[in-house]
Amino acid sequence: GPHIRKMCVASLVLTVEHILTGLVLPALYLRTEKIVFFDMSMYGEIGFQIVSCAHILASYYLERDVTIEQMHKVVWPLLLVHHGCTIFLCVLSLRLGDACPREGVCHFLFALLGLTSTLHYLGQILDFSPLSQANTPYVRMANHLVAVLSMIWFRCIYWFKIAYFAVEHTAQIRGNATAVLVALILLLFTVFNADFIKFHIKATKGCWKKIVLETKKDM
Repeated sequence: GPHIRKMCVASLVLTVEHILTGLVLPALYLRTEKIVFFDMSMYGEIGFQIVSCAHILASYYLERDVTIEQMHKVVWPLLLVHHGCTIFLCVLSLRLGDACPREGVCHFLFALLGLTSTLHYLGQILDFSPLSQANTPYVRMANHLVAVLSMIWFRCIYWFKIAYFAVEHTAQIRGNATAVLVALILLLFTVFNADFIKFHIKATKGCWKKIVLETKKDM
């Protein structure tokens, strides 16, 4: 139906954006050390978040869902907060100039956008394709496993190292007030991470249970 098509397009758009600003451009910066790639990633992310916020506000005004994410209305306020925090962190990274730990920011982008979020949206794309769980359960299960393991590593274990480094560096360069604000934003992102991981663990378990049930039926 129309809603499924919109969700599929949303997943494709978000996947392309995440791969570009969260993987390709940061990787090019790390490979070449050309600041233009880092700046393109930051400005690209800022621009996308602004456009996304505009679509959410338009959805409230029009009283119909024209959001990029195509998520339920109940999460729109959370999306606005998330996007606003993302814009702040990107602007701060640009404002720091050469004092910005660009390599660390690139790792941050890899962890949140380029790898884990991309895997999440790729999974949704699979659900709308011939490689859905109903048709190829083991392909979907493989995606679930890779996604959940990467999220446990990047959004849980490695995340605390990134967050500590970000707060410590901000305190040294911009002072305690800005560092506290960054810490609060990262704490909010930590809550988002926990919810994301919980969702994917549940989805992985559900996928495995369906495979087991289908196997028993065929026996």
